[in-house]
Amino acid sequence: MHGLVQAMPTQAHTQAALQAQLEAQERADVWWASLLRTRFEDGAVDVAWDEFVRLFRAKFVPEHI
Repeated sequence: MHGLVQAMPTQAHTQAALQAQLEAQERADVWWASLLRTRFEDGAVDVAWDEFVRLFRAKFVPEHI
């Protein structure tokens, strides 16, 4: 029983991490779809990797990191 009790917080922690990952992915998907509609109105979806990284960091990574 002791092992099961020790595993329960780990399972809850893992579940919370997976939920956070899913929510972050959904946020990023919404952001990207919106960006494509507004910034790239001409329908061009060919975005250079450097440009994507710059835009992604500006939106999701704090400046001090």
